[in-house]
Amino acid sequence: MADLVGQIQRDIEKRLKELRPLIEEKDQLEAVLAALSGDYAAPVAVAAPARPRARAAAPASRAPYAGGKSRRAPRGANREAILKLVGERPGISAAEVAEITNIAKPTVHTTISQLKRKGILEPEGANGVKLAS
Repeated sequence: MADLVGQIQRDIEKRLKELRPLIEEKDQLEAVLAALSGDYAAPVAVAAPARPRARAAAPASRAPYAGGKSRRAPRGANREAILKLVGERPGISAAEVAEITNIAKPTVHTTISQLKRKGILEPEGANGVKLAS
């Protein structure tokens, strides 16, 4: 009986090991889908990994938003911060915007892309943007 239980445990562990990369890919695809659908500020709900992983601590410069409880910006705050900075510094790149505002690079890139599609921003220079004229 103990041999049977041991074999079942080994089979389950082997199968979980095979499935982990697929679960990670699913989580990545959900995050990309959320970004593409314009829900760039919403956190993506993902299944907890089968084994806990060590996570890098967030940089100290990234302070939580009001109240210190939530890492999520109020609705429209990222958009307004990006527009304000682009207005002050025409030709600024998305990477520079992310660094100055402490907004995540994917959020900045997605927001800038949406603002370009809406005609609010336009390209300036090699990698920069400016307010549309």
